[in-house]
Amino acid sequence: MAPIYFDLSEQFLANGHRFKYYGIVRTVMEVGYEMARDADVRFVIFSPAHGSFFQVTPRFDDASPTGVMDPGLPPEATPIRLRQTYPTRNVLRDALFPLVRAVVRGINLKRWQHAPKEGITPVDLSGQTLIALGRPKIMADYLVALKRKGTDVRMVPLLHDMIPLHTFAHREQKIFTSNFMHDNARVIAHSDLVLANSEFTGHEIAHFAGKGLFPGLPKVVPVPLAHELRETGEPMNMTLPAQPYLLCVGTLTGRKNLECMMQAMLHLHATGQNVPDLVLAGARRKRTDEFIAKPHFTPLQSKIHQLRDPNQTELRALYKNALALVIPSYMEGWGLPLGEALWVGTPGLASTAPALLEVGQDLAWYFDPDKHEALSALITKLQADPKIQARLRQEIAAAHPQLRSWQHVAQDILHAVRTHLSAGRPDV
Repeated sequence: MAPIYFDLSEQFLANGHRFKYYGIVRTVMEVGYEMARDADVRFVIFSPAHGSFFQVTPRFDDASPTGVMDPGLPPEATPIRLRQTYPTRNVLRDALFPLVRAVVRGINLKRWQHAPKEGITPVDLSGQTLIALGRPKIMADYLVALKRKGTDVRMVPLLHDMIPLHTFAHREQKIFTSNFMHDNARVIAHSDLVLANSEFTGHEIAHFAGKGLFPGLPKVVPVPLAHELRETGEPMNMTLPAQPYLLCVGTLTGRKNLECMMQAMLHLHATGQNVPDLVLAGARRKRTDEFIAKPHFTPLQSKIHQLRDPNQTELRALYKNALALVIPSYMEGWGLPLGEALWVGTPGLASTAPALLEVGQDLAWYFDPDKHEALSALITKLQADPKIQARLRQEIAAAHPQLRSWQHVAQDILHAVRTHLSAGRPDV
């Protein structure tokens, strides 16, 4: 069969950065690991310095610094990303752009000298199928470069969410929203097939296409992401809290709704109930620090632990030892933390966001993200009786065979590609 190319550019750009274990980069890494089981799959990265793709030989398991996989290039070879396309014209920016691009290209060529001489070869993707799970802005960049070279690739992106297109999101970040819409429109316009990371995201894509944002929408196939949290050989350098704790992973103010979590804890305190410790795991954010430092939350300060950038070994331990994972988001594309908690047998307290209902189904407990009293009531119920906790964990353990693994995701992606692209390019 003809080879299928899997894009590791997202992971290449994140090489050496603290975000490599989370979100979209994590999805690229995990699905890529499983794609390697298929003899027809090849791995590629886009080099901005050359404006073209290179086939690479990834490192796996203990040979990779992630403990799972990476493209096999050192951090020193990581390029500077320069946006290649904008939704609006700007006289000064457009006039300076050729000079800036030349300077950045020179820097990236020097960085490329750190790439190994073996196992990396140029590849022409003309007429080839490229599966890409990264951010649309990365795809939009290389689609511009490929068009400039006359390379017509059969593009199959997986889109993770349409959240910035909602009015509640990024109200003060109009430029981000404009770029996001522009990038997604470009990617969709050049795609032969579009994958969505959940049924909800699939509906979202169709909804915004119906509003005219994405004309010429091709076939959209939902491929729900995984619950699996893979065990790795990374070291455990983190000390877990001694007291019972609730866990939030990557929770911020705003859409991620840390406000609900903090207000629920404050409600427990004000009503004389037991307040468990709270662990906030993920990248440390200034706005999170400022929010939890407000005088309003002074009674809770000793209860809060911020654990920065846990690796997968540490994250697994945090999940397994928590009373529950709490995810109060207003909207998610999928919701990896809820799935990971369930995978290791830990209860999940989740908002009624549609994607979270997909992830947790009847295994999680749900609450209205606008009603912190509802969350505090679930916390009280969970704490009140060890028998309730034990029964819930037993139910989750019994359902484990039905949870999705990353192998399921990779197989479903390949099935969708081979099913919908086997007869040639679709009419859109």
